[in-house]
Amino acid sequence: MSTAISVAAGVGIYVCPTCKHVLEQEEGKLHCAACSETYPVHDRIPDFVREELWKSADPELRRMTAIDRMASIYETRLWYPVVLNVYGGFRSPSLPQLIEAMLRNVQPANGRLLDIACGPGTFGRRAASPSKEVFGIDVSNGMLRQGTAYAAKEGIPNIHFARARVEALPFEDAFFEASICCGSLHLFTDTVVALREIGRVLKPGAILSGFTFTNGTGGILKHRRVREWYVDHGLHVFELPEIERYLTASGFEGFQPEVAGSILMFSARRRRA
Repeated sequence: MSTAISVAAGVGIYVCPTCKHVLEQEEGKLHCAACSETYPVHDRIPDFVREELWKSADPELRRMTAIDRMASIYETRLWYPVVLNVYGGFRSPSLPQLIEAMLRNVQPANGRLLDIACGPGTFGRRAASPSKEVFGIDVSNGMLRQGTAYAAKEGIPNIHFARARVEALPFEDAFFEASICCGSLHLFTDTVVALREIGRVLKPGAILSGFTFTNGTGGILKHRRVREWYVDHGLHVFELPEIERYLTASGFEGFQPEVAGSILMFSARRRRA
């Protein structure tokens, strides 16, 4: 499929997340001729989420309105420094250190990069370059709108945002040279389903770089009862053998973990055929 159609808006390269048929552009929307689904485009952001999230069985999705409102403080001192220190401990990496670690893993990959649960593009905006075109997906309208505003203000032309679920990505198989998944893997209802879908859109040998939480030595997550409470409320706290097992079951290999406090930074590669 050609990427020449409306590349400036990131439109024209998407496929139907349901049937994976190439989408046709119409006025203010994308249409699937195969299954007759239609997806609106608002402020250059295609919306592939058809469900009403407030009705979701997933508690994280039900509180999406609150996450939308959080977008304006997400890159301020009120969010990342607090979360990293409280959950990961005072020896956790800072946000700049996390960004450097995540992007160092994908630095050799040129071409298309997928930013999973991208928020306002905190990591993806820093990854975008003349050699890297970034496609960020998230389910939060507020985060995506904030991301487009940041990208416009910062003059970043080669980053595109879409509203989509990680379990149903609107991209063809083997579309991306690399992916990042920063601070969100622990929120997905089914880790293996999410990782398999990420793997589907990665080229063989492509790297996945991410960070999440583990039962480490720092922050409130070092306490078993705290971890159990968060697991009961939709936050997954991974053990290293567990996440390696999930990655292997999802078609990844070469798991490389690095733990700081209770923050787990990792990379793995899409298994070659």
